[in-house]
Amino acid sequence: MRKPLPRRKRPASASTGGGSLLLDVLTMPVFGVPRLVHWLAKEIAEEVERQELDEAGLQGQLLELQMRHELGEMDDEQYTTQEKALLDRLSLIRQVKERG
Repeated sequence: MRKPLPRRKRPASASTGGGSLLLDVLTMPVFGVPRLVHWLAKEIAEEVERQELDEAGLQGQLLELQMRHELGEMDDEQYTTQEKALLDRLSLIRQVKERG
């Protein structure tokens, strides 16, 4: 009867492509939730920034405001106040985009 050859263990990096997948799996119970929260917060922050710097959406609001004024849904004073606020915001967005 032949004795089986002893198996050599492969290093973790050879069997898992660097070991990071194995490390991720092993640390999932401890670090999984914080990593998920971090990723989610980052995604939300990026989406908020996209919406805050959306010139097209702001221009649409200006058009809607103008239409409401022309239809008589608001008086001149309300229109002027809201238009100024939107134009100030549009100007600020353009300044931020020029800098960054």
